[in-house]
Formats: sequence, C-alpha cells, structure tokens
Amino acid sequence: MLTISRTKTVSIPKTPRSFLATMDLFKKVPAEALAVLEKKMIEKKYAKHESIFLDGDPAESVWFVKEGHVKAAIHAASGRCQTLCMVGAKGMFGSCCAMGGGQYSCHSVAETDVTVISIPMADFLPLLSKYPDVSMALVAHLSCRLRQSKDMQTFDQESVEKRILHVLVELTKDFGNTIPLTRREIAEMVGTTVESSIRTFSRLESEKLVATERGKITVRSVEELKCRLEEEL
Repeated sequence: MLTISRTKTVSIPKTPRSFLATMDLFKKVPAEALAVLEKKMIEKKYAKHESIFLDGDPAESVWFVKEGHVKAAIHAASGRCQTLCMVGAKGMFGSCCAMGGGQYSCHSVAETDVTVISIPMADFLPLLSKYPDVSMALVAHLSCRLRQSKDMQTFDQESVEKRILHVLVELTKDFGNTIPLTRREIAEMVGTTVESSIRTFSRLESEKLVATERGKITVRSVEELKCRLEEEL
C-alpha cells in the first residue's frame, strides 16, 4: 500500500523593512543605497524632557523620529519659551538649519521618551544630488515648515482662542484627531498663559468641539474647528 506523506507548511518570517524604507522621503531610493546610508545613521534614545540638541549647537546632522514625539522650541529675550513645532514618528527635524550648515537655531527636546535617528549631513547631502525625488520631497517638507512658522507669526497678535484653534487645526495634519499634547504645551505653542489656555479649552469642551484627557487632546471635528476659526476671523 502506497503511503503519501503530507507536506508540512512552514512559515518563513518576513525580513522587516528598514526604518528609512518606511518613510515617504526615501521611497524612491533603491534598497542598496538605503543599506549604505543606514550604516552611517546613529540611533539614540532620550528620556522625556531631555535635550537632543541646543540652540547654537553645530548643525551637523539631520534627524528623524523613530518613536515618540520631539518638540522644537525657542527662548525669547523675555525668557518665554515658545514651541515652534511638534514632530511625531517618521517626522524629520533639524533639517532647516542643517541644510545650510552653521548652527541649530532652536532647542530640540524629547516631548516623550523617544528614539531618534541622526544622519550626518556629509552622508545625507550626496543622496539629494543622486535622487531628485528625495530633493523634491525635502523641499516640500521645508516649505511646509516655513509656512507653519509664517502662519504662527501672522496669528501672533490674534486672540488666544483664535491662536489655539489655528494650532489645533495644524496639528491634526501631523497627528490626526488625537493630539498627544497637554493644554500647557498648547499654551507654549501659542504664547499664552496656562490659565488662559485652560479657560479656552473649557469653553471649547463645553461646545463639544474638543475633549481633553491626561496627555492628549481629541478634536471631535476638524471641519467644525475650521468653521469656528473662520467665524473668529
């Protein structure tokens, strides 16, 4: 009698994609070129509130967030700290200064426990000349950051509520409807007191526009926030 053995199916685990390969910035770069670049990158971990680089440090690297959130801030002559932007997973920071060399013009700090990647500019710049798609994506990124900075300056003299509404709408573009920030951190971003921020959020919560919990703010409807912002204009 002929016995037929049953073939056992063995699952072969897939090789995980490299971190850089998951980013839109590098999606057109061949795997071989990314492998070379990844040998140059340095992975570091920072605890919440630790500085990654300081205003005035040599701008020698471009940085990417692997896990967590990073904040870029400046300190005014008055001593007030203003948050310029918040960068989440797969986001890039430090690029505006590093492109031209010189020094970083802002303070970068871990908003949560973070894992970040740094790539020396000496290794990153050749990639831009070899792969135009990377250059175009980088230009788009820098243009977006400059626009956000300009918008913040435009809204600087507006009411606290208007500034908060504007920042919330902008943050949803990076984080979706759940923003991993506190009312205190939003206050820093718009340049107001914590008390004014809390009062404004209480009003927005009572109108069912947002919900606040420990460490996060949920926007119930981005469109309703935009309509409220237009009413304030």
